[in-house]
Amino acid sequence: MTRITTLIPAYKPDYLGEMFLGLKRQSVKDFRVILSDDSEGGAITDMIRDGRFGPLQQELNLTVVPGPRNARRNHQHLIDLYQAGAERSPFVHFMLDDDVVFPDFYKTHLEAHAGGKYAVSVSARWLSQGDSRPAWSLPLPKFVTTSPMRAVPVNAKQLFTSVVAPCENWLGELTNMVWSASGIRHYPKPPASGLSYYGLLDISAVLEAGKHQPLVFVRDHLSVFRQHAEQTTRGVKSHGHRVTMLVWAACALHAWKEKRLTDQEAAQAIGITVQRCLKLYGEADEVMNQFYTIVQHQGTSLARLHEAFTAWWLPLLASHHSTAPATYAAARVEEAVAT
Repeated sequence: MTRITTLIPAYKPDYLGEMFLGLKRQSVKDFRVILSDDSEGGAITDMIRDGRFGPLQQELNLTVVPGPRNARRNHQHLIDLYQAGAERSPFVHFMLDDDVVFPDFYKTHLEAHAGGKYAVSVSARWLSQGDSRPAWSLPLPKFVTTSPMRAVPVNAKQLFTSVVAPCENWLGELTNMVWSASGIRHYPKPPASGLSYYGLLDISAVLEAGKHQPLVFVRDHLSVFRQHAEQTTRGVKSHGHRVTMLVWAACALHAWKEKRLTDQEAAQAIGITVQRCLKLYGEADEVMNQFYTIVQHQGTSLARLHEAFTAWWLPLLASHHSTAPATYAAARVEEAVAT
């Protein structure tokens, strides 16, 4: 059985050569690759079919499938394909199409999973600009930096108080994570009722899985996260970007309801979310103004705020096909038939 299934939600062709090179140079070779092509007109599929990447693509166990033409749904599409497969690997890795992993990435992550108890392993990453040269990294919480361990276990309390309360993603994103088969089962879909941690492609999944199993943080820098103008997170006025900003409030209220945050921690997260939204959107955005009004009118009681925010948040998610629960339910049926 293949040890790792590498899932690539691809839509940008510019950096695929470097991405493939990082996979080809892995010291652990026991992985297969599924690339879901979300590029305009299937441009990436044409490039691969024409042999644009030469030996890089030929030496990888690569399968290419058409994508659903939406970044959020493309991630779920790949998970559905993995879970529908006749032979599922014990581990799953999302390789984003503009990032780079170093040669011992898989080796080190598999070592971290050796005990068999973690939902996901997360390694430190470098950040870069348009090139892939390491330039800087994000600060880590004190319980990680003061630990004598190379691979630091992270329990649910540590996870929620270090991520949700300060609204800080110190963990990274999907490229620098390797999931166990049991962990990836908790990858969240849009909620049809009630709040959940759904809304971010990476941290939401970690929070949902972290409720059930601990995670482990590897302090080695094993990948590079490239920042550039074509990232989906740069579309500030899009529905998706609004969701990624507002989800911190949803996470805080849901974590408070589940008694994972104190009243003070939840209120802190709500305040940070409001300030960040005001800084980025001001008071000229209709959706954000609705959020501000809810907080202003109901913010003196977390219970009332939870109720009012939930009643507003669920229709907001349902209003767009990329976050609507009905879209994901229909997609699962279609994709199961296709595979």
